[in-house]
Amino acid sequence: MQSKAEIAVKHWLAEIVIGENFCPFAQKPFQQDAIRYSTIASTKPAEVLARFINEIDILDAHSEIETTLCIIDTKRLSFYEYLDLLDAANVYLEDKKLTGVYQIASFHPEYLFDGEPVDAPSHYTNRAPFPILHILREASLSQVLDNMASEHNIPETNIARANALGIAFFENHLQQAYDLSD
Repeated sequence: MQSKAEIAVKHWLAEIVIGENFCPFAQKPFQQDAIRYSTIASTKPAEVLARFINEIDILDAHSEIETTLCIIDTKRLSFYEYLDLLDAANVYLEDKKLTGVYQIASFHPEYLFDGEPVDAPSHYTNRAPFPILHILREASLSQVLDNMASEHNIPETNIARANALGIAFFENHLQQAYDLSD
């Protein structure tokens, strides 16, 4: 059975990430049901990291799973607490010599890019209904990037798109996702 957080994240994926083409890699695994959704009901760093490590093990054992979204099922985890978890997960990948095999994309309801004004729409390219540690297979990313003509323009294109859509657009869709989780 799907958690409410998973339902909200799937809505966000369909409407924002795929619907507005913020991630050219997302549509294929979404349509092929090759995304694993792992809901974590704890904010304790040790428990979140243990589940993250378990998800790496699952990806290692199951090549049919393209990517995993570790969804931290709480709205109470601050962005800075989340960044500490993200750092710990990246240290684990480094310690286990898994950089180059996996990478983590980061999403949080209060995501802020360093150096950007707090009210910049660009933050919404990484804002999700719940904190997410998105585990990506490097080989899959490389394969998609090798077939793209303008892969280096993705961040700039996303920022321009976010600016064109405006904050109200994102707030509306995130509220719809939150409503699904209540």
